[in-house]
Amino acid sequence: LALFYAGMVRKKNVLATVMQSFAICCIITVVWMVAGYSLAFSTGSPYLGDLSKAMLSGIGAHIAKGADIGFTLGAGSANATVMTIPESVFMMFQMTFAIITPALIAGAFAERMKFSALCVFTILWSLVVYAPIAHWVWSPLGWVAGLGAVDFAGGTVVHINAGIAGLVCALVMGKRRGYGQDDLSPFNLTYAVAGASLLWVGWFGFNAGSAVGANGRAGMAMATTQIATAAAGLGWMVAEWIR
Repeated sequence: LALFYAGMVRKKNVLATVMQSFAICCIITVVWMVAGYSLAFSTGSPYLGDLSKAMLSGIGAHIAKGADIGFTLGAGSANATVMTIPESVFMMFQMTFAIITPALIAGAFAERMKFSALCVFTILWSLVVYAPIAHWVWSPLGWVAGLGAVDFAGGTVVHINAGIAGLVCALVMGKRRGYGQDDLSPFNLTYAVAGASLLWVGWFGFNAGSAVGANGRAGMAMATTQIATAAAGLGWMVAEWIR
């Protein structure tokens, strides 16, 4: 993602844009460990988890017992889901979603937000917006999950969520200075293509991994990801040729 965005900004902002993705990765990793994971995936209510898993309390139980064993998501509730993987693995997998979602938003304010403001925004948004919505959709107690929603790759939690946040950021900041007057040409589209290619491959991990197993659901998710992305790429090329 850092390459993807860095290739589309001006040369003077390349390093700052790369560091936004890098810093968000570091910040969210710590925030997720301290409270984010607990707010998203502890039992709590249909709208928000509690702090029973703050500082990753209790997720190392499978190690203490001397064997890798699965855990129960939403234990003690009517909608508890028995998982086949240890909670440490599940926590790390969900951390990757938590990291990339605010990083996606950075494209909406590239070149236009102070680094200190980015850090504060990232912390607050991840706790106030991302964690509750992740709980709604991915926790077995979440009210959206209760409606029957199935969200493998984060279409709701990641993409719609980040898209709305990006739109709000753009509206709050207003029009870009120099738009239509200054040269805002991208610095290096090769970076952008390399970044997009890595994102394409990386999304196999999100989509297929959300099956939480090496099974037919994972295989179908991976096949759908490849075919849909290839079709979208061809569609984009045709639209560019026509234009």
